Amino acid sequence: MPCRDVEFKTSDQLTLRGWFFTPSSFSGKLPCLVMAHGFAAHKEYSLANFAEYFTSNLPVAVLVYDHRCLGASDGEPRREIIPFLQISDYSEAITFAQLQPEIDAGNIAIWGSSYSGGHVLTVGAVDRRVKAVISQVLEAFRAYEPSAFVERICPTPLLMVVMDNDVVTPTDLALGAFARAKEPKQLHMLPGGHFDPYDGHLFDENAPVQVKFLKDHLLK
Repeated sequence: MPCRDVEFKTSDQLTLRGWFFTPSSFSGKLPCLVMAHGFAAHKEYSLANFAEYFTSNLPVAVLVYDHRCLGASDGEPRREIIPFLQISDYSEAITFAQLQPEIDAGNIAIWGSSYSGGHVLTVGAVDRRVKAVISQVLEAFRAYEPSAFVERICPTPLLMVVMDNDVVTPTDLALGAFARAKEPKQLHMLPGGHFDPYDGHLFDENAPVQVKFLKDHLLK
């Protein structure tokens, strides 16, 4: 799939860097899915697999970027994790996506996994530009509890991917967050642990469900 390097500024003038994927052929404006990884992970860890799968199977663009202080993005000290700044950067990434000439600015979805699987619950609750939310193996940490926002995502559609043997974010806590979410919502349970849904046979089971969700809620 066509992919170009991109960069954009945050409100505090840091440069975030990533990749912008499009289908090999398309006509008209495309919806866009904005993706970032969890905790200290870089975009190189399996996110291209998802982006290429989405753009191969749907008429969508995908923006994948590294959080501040991580990977190719600017920010010091390196590997510093401040969740509320990462949440703010999601909204900056949405704005950047909306400005791309290929993009239907009114049709943006967000995707997060692990720590950013928590971020997207918050972003989906407070940024009404978001038309669909995919939260995969969401993670909280210490005083940061993004699932507190889950009831406010409605009426934006939510897909949660939960592993049945997740010891990083215990499965019962993730299911509790899903239970508090309001419709429209969808739960997809997978066998395995926190780090398993990114490749192999679990990716093959996971990704088509996400494609179907995006088709139902972003391409209507």
